Formats: sequence, structure tokens, C-alpha cells
Amino acid sequence: MRVRKVAILGASGLVAQRFQQRLVNHPWFELVAVYGSPRTTGTNLEELKWHLPEPRPDLPSMEIRSMDSLLDSEHDFEVVFSALPSEIALTIEKPLAKAGLFVFSNASTHRMDDEVPLIVADLNPHHLLPLCLENPAEGFLACSTNCTVVPATLPLKPLWDFIGLDEVSIATEQSLSGGGIDLLTDYRGTNEHPTDIPGEAEKIHEECLSLLGRAQSNRVQPSKLSVHVSVRRVKREYGHIVNVKARLNTEKDEEEVLEWMQNYRSRPQALELPSAPSSPFIFVDELIPSSMGDPATDLKAGMAVRISEFRVEGDIVTFRAWSENTIRGAAGGTVLLAELALAEGLLGE
Repeated sequence: MRVRKVAILGASGLVAQRFQQRLVNHPWFELVAVYGSPRTTGTNLEELKWHLPEPRPDLPSMEIRSMDSLLDSEHDFEVVFSALPSEIALTIEKPLAKAGLFVFSNASTHRMDDEVPLIVADLNPHHLLPLCLENPAEGFLACSTNCTVVPATLPLKPLWDFIGLDEVSIATEQSLSGGGIDLLTDYRGTNEHPTDIPGEAEKIHEECLSLLGRAQSNRVQPSKLSVHVSVRRVKREYGHIVNVKARLNTEKDEEEVLEWMQNYRSRPQALELPSAPSSPFIFVDELIPSSMGDPATDLKAGMAVRISEFRVEGDIVTFRAWSENTIRGAAGGTVLLAELALAEGLLGE
């Protein structure tokens, strides 16, 4: 398989640095460009302050390019990973796709656009199918989801497919890094943080229905599942937790439900993609891992959703799930999406 040259949009943010971390040793992608804000443009990538808890990996020496030059120059890369703020993504992502580049975005801007696939790679890979009908040489834009959607919806997928769901309630406990480096830095200085997350419940609700919806030729028909969401920010730096209560179509024994979930695998596992965990989610006694390895050398690190306190009583399933929000819920999930598209032949020859 030919290695694709890639660029990252964003230089110093948490998700941008997760992209750098996961791409520096990637077997399928070669990082050749990083674009940054006016504050970072012209700085060597190696000189930026490193914000992630793991040591800075051996990043390539390169000067951070100006975002202003992105649309007005020839490109020495084919694939783009976007960690842009929403307002900047609005003016850049679709023009890049129109210029023939393959854009994989973690920004929220275009997630609900009809022509833009919203994908969790091992939940709804079939939602990429409309792109198969297009000419891959023309480029496209595909989006990963809100970081809290992954631990909520991924464990529900086998229940939705094989048993059926009538209603779902999701209550989140979201970490500070989900609000970005500024919120995390402010908390470290003051030990205080806001608990509310304006607009978050609505985003999670909308994206859940899209992920569980039906792919059509030019759009996704959202699911009509009844989904209730409440959110709050908690005093934890990394990792989101969700508390899920789901009503099944019919009563089931706990052993049967557990078997469906433990046996669940999807397209990334079948294709043995570099970032795909052997199982999308695992059942554990300790919800939050004490360590998870180094994502710069182990692409599977931080990619499995962890589930605990799993119960089935009649037609009610309850569990708590943890996901590393800047990895599985952001950069790692977006890289996995790009791996899926490449393996399925959507990135040209």
C-alpha cells in the first residue's frame, strides 16, 4: 500500500498534538505539513510547548505554515486532518475537498451536513458507501463525532442491531480536556471550572440519531430512537465517562446481552487497521485505566471504550463507559476513519 502524505490543520491545541503524536510513526501516513494560527506560524514544530501527558515524540523538524496560504498554493500532500476551531473550519474544509484533497475533520462545523459522512469507524462504516459512488479523485470531506458520543453509542450498536432499542438515556461526566487547552490551563491555575456545557446535550442527541440512522444515496435518514441526554463537566483532566440506561425491545437475560456485546466486531477489526483495537469496547472492573501506553508508538493505545457496572434487568440495560476523549473521541478516531477510507479504496490509487 502506497504511503499517503498528510497535513494537520492546527499546531498547538490538544487535538492537533494528538494528531502529531499518532501520525509521527504511522505506517500508512507520512506527516509533511502542519498549519497553524498567526501566533505559531513560522515557528518550528519542535519548539512548540508540548501539552499532552506523554513525552513529546520525535517529531519531524518543520516550519509551521500559515493558514492563509492553504487555499492559494499547490499542495505537497493528499490527506488533511483538521483540528480547526469551528468558525475557521467553515471557510477551509469544503474548499480543500473541492480542490481534490481528502479531508478528515474533528471540527463540529459540517458534521450534520447531508453530503458529509459522520462516522465512528467501527459503528457505522457503511455510511461511507455514498462516497463509493463518487469519483475518489475529486476529494471529499468526512467527519468524526463529538468526543462523548463514542462511549455512549458504540456499546449500544450491537443491541440496536440484534435486539432493538426503544429508549436511551445518557448522562455524561466530561473531562476538562474536552473544553480545550485553555480550560485545562485555567483549571490548573484556579482549581475551578464550569460544570455546564452549553449546546452539548443537543449535539450528542443529534449525532447519536445520525450514527444509528439509515444511509441513503445522498444523505442519512436519522433514527427515530428516543434519546435523552444530560451533560456536566467534572474535575478530571482526561477521559469522558457516560452513564447509559437503555430499554430493549424485549426482555433478555444478562448473559445473552453480554454475549452479543462481547462478540461485536466491525469493519476496522476485519481489515486489521493499524489503529483498530481488537475489540471496540471491553468489559473491565476498573473503569479508568491506570495507564494506557504511549500513543506515539502504539496506535491502539486509548482506542478501546471501557465498560463497567454492566447490568440487565428485564428489558433495561445499564452501564458506565469510559473513553479517552482526545484519542478515541478525537484524533485517534479520526485517524481510524482515514485508515478505513484508505483500506476501502476511497483515497484513489
